[in-house]
Amino acid sequence: MTFSKYELSEIFDQTITEDINDICVNSNVIKEKNLFIALNGKQTDGHNFICQAINNGAAVVISEKDVPQVEFSRIIKVKSSIEALRKLAKYNIDKSDAKYIGVTGSVGKTLTKDLIYHILSNQSKLRNKIYATRKNFNSQIGLPICAATMPRNTEYGIFEMGMSAFGEINKLITIVQPSVSIISRVCEAHLEFFDSIWDIAKAKSEIFKTEKKQEAAIIPADSPYTDFFKQEAIACGIKNVFTFCSPNADAKVLEYHCVDDHSRIVADILGKKVKYLIYGNNISLINNSISSLLGAHIISGISLQNLADVLESFEAPPGRGGIIYLENRNITLIDDSYNACPTSVRAALYSLTKYVGRRKILILGDMLELGRDAICYHENLSATIDKCEIDVVFACGFLAKQLFDNLRGCKKGIWCEDSAELGEKILERIQNGDSILVKGSNSMKMNYIVDIIRNSD
Repeated sequence: MTFSKYELSEIFDQTITEDINDICVNSNVIKEKNLFIALNGKQTDGHNFICQAINNGAAVVISEKDVPQVEFSRIIKVKSSIEALRKLAKYNIDKSDAKYIGVTGSVGKTLTKDLIYHILSNQSKLRNKIYATRKNFNSQIGLPICAATMPRNTEYGIFEMGMSAFGEINKLITIVQPSVSIISRVCEAHLEFFDSIWDIAKAKSEIFKTEKKQEAAIIPADSPYTDFFKQEAIACGIKNVFTFCSPNADAKVLEYHCVDDHSRIVADILGKKVKYLIYGNNISLINNSISSLLGAHIISGISLQNLADVLESFEAPPGRGGIIYLENRNITLIDDSYNACPTSVRAALYSLTKYVGRRKILILGDMLELGRDAICYHENLSATIDKCEIDVVFACGFLAKQLFDNLRGCKKGIWCEDSAELGEKILERIQNGDSILVKGSNSMKMNYIVDIIRNSD
């Protein structure tokens, strides 16, 4: 996406003499003709890197401070850099005729966003007309960057919306107003920032409160907050509220069978039977695929079966439950290392039970941001580990040790302080033929252990 010098001049009421071809907030990765936005963050102040950004090719800089060493026509002086970014985002969105799907939830929102993007972008008539937020750019900075750089010929945009406080989703939907909103699942993830899961649910429901009435809302049917979400959506003027994930839902799984590393699904979506194959067998992936098909169908009008047919080629991003088969050692490695909370760990453990006749291994790092009950959340996983007949647990981190100490002795592998130490010892403990699940919060760097095991083949 480009902004012309005339558009920049109009937006900021100042004469700008350079066009820009992208927006960047990191001076280290700035490219020629980019716009650099100097943000004052908690750890670093982007204003300290303006000269570096200019030297690396930035054509224009947005700054809250004077920059006397740079020519005036290349500096956009503003009161708030983040508000300037929001201005760019809103201007760009207003120039497009695209329709939007907004996705939020405690877990599963990035995967849902990626699934919808895959489903729609692989339809021949929509190729090159679908846009989605990058990676997990779902914050007060990430989403506006994506909105500001969305190509204006986009037909359907899929925007992931995250939050860590009340009112944050409200701010995001003033930039991008979804026609269809999806809540993936609400659970204890990021509970550190709220007093209760109930508060998380209330904050997530802000996604319904767009100025323009939405076409539909899609919510989980098996949540304690289902009725609340339904009432909130209806109160916001959303007439079509659909549920997914339970036997009585509008979108549900009728059958699923594991076929090697794939799942063969038969689903009922809005009363229509849909059959498809998807890579992986995590029940969370399967449920997310159901809501994604429903959302993609509602916004595009394309038949559900045509949408479902392309799911066979979907591959989860690294760390999101992808299956790695190490042929020489007959090891099945499930890379779910990107993030973790008790709900997502339990779902992944149940998926591990599909590997009958194999030794089942859990490698777990701390589950972070769980608030005051973090220790209890870790300890209580031991019951699920027993129920799922996990054979051995390897763990790292202070919180994971609380789980490790709560396990029956026969299930205790080894515990280490961090993933680097555990990675040094893990290879001598795993065996040919094992099925291994690696899970933990992103900052625990559990992907390091995935790489060690994968490279041992």
